[in-house]
Amino acid sequence: MDWVAPHGPWDDQIAFIFDGGTLDAAEELRPHDEELSEARFVTLNKARELLSTRMRHRLDAAVHALDGGRPVYLHDGEAVW
Repeated sequence: MDWVAPHGPWDDQIAFIFDGGTLDAAEELRPHDEELSEARFVTLNKARELLSTRMRHRLDAAVHALDGGRPVYLHDGEAVW
């Protein structure tokens, strides 16, 4: 969970990442939301390359939470340990 302070025209927000389980790489991903133009399988390292710094911090915290078996709280993309 990441609390993001108000910025620009936006109010504050809370962003969540959920573990959706494991998919077989042979399964086809089809986005069903007009905001999404593409979905694909990539390695964790490739995902880190593709993400912005803030999103990369969220991904790393999510992996840490999954490994540790408990949620992790972030404040503006920075872990609060």
